[in-house]
Amino acid sequence: MTKYIAHRGLWNETILPNSYQALLNGINSDKYIGIETDVRVTKDGVFIIYHDALYKGKLVRNTLYKDIKRDVCKLEDVLKIKSDKVIMLEIKDFYMNVKKFIKLLNRYNRNIYIMSFDTKVIEKINKMKTNYKLGVLNYILNSDSDYNYDFICLLDIVASNKVISSFKKRNIEVIIYGVINANNDLTYIIDDYKLDVD
Repeated sequence: MTKYIAHRGLWNETILPNSYQALLNGINSDKYIGIETDVRVTKDGVFIIYHDALYKGKLVRNTLYKDIKRDVCKLEDVLKIKSDKVIMLEIKDFYMNVKKFIKLLNRYNRNIYIMSFDTKVIEKINKMKTNYKLGVLNYILNSDSDYNYDFICLLDIVASNKVISSFKKRNIEVIIYGVINANNDLTYIIDDYKLDVD
């Protein structure tokens, strides 16, 4: 059965991607097994949902939460949504305090997947022995034959049957970003902004 994760939530022309409402819509939709969203941290240590490195021309990590709060939601607000669905968190700030991040996640009993382009930040979390699913978002394919995380997220154009099979044989879940040719045994992260929202 093909499964879908709502990329930055379920959004449209009036509901912004990565907004609280978009993420709530994705969680509440029967079409999705979960949501994917981006995590950054402000200068004063608040974990927020935000994609871009810059906010009004300034690095998010150099911006105080009070100066950005009207345009973002806190990660904690998303974690407070009661659901068993997947909450896939892409770490965008490679320098974040991972101990503080995991401490926040541990306050809630959620089905969390954590990924990043940066293997170093995932390795730091892996050493903490959490129960969360860990993976790397890798468009070029991880050339490390010792890849030992729970899942890998691949761009659809590089996810050949051979590549998918090689990870599955090692019991590594394969998640695809985008859909070219849907495979019934995979999970896809998709943008579905044209879908009507109730």
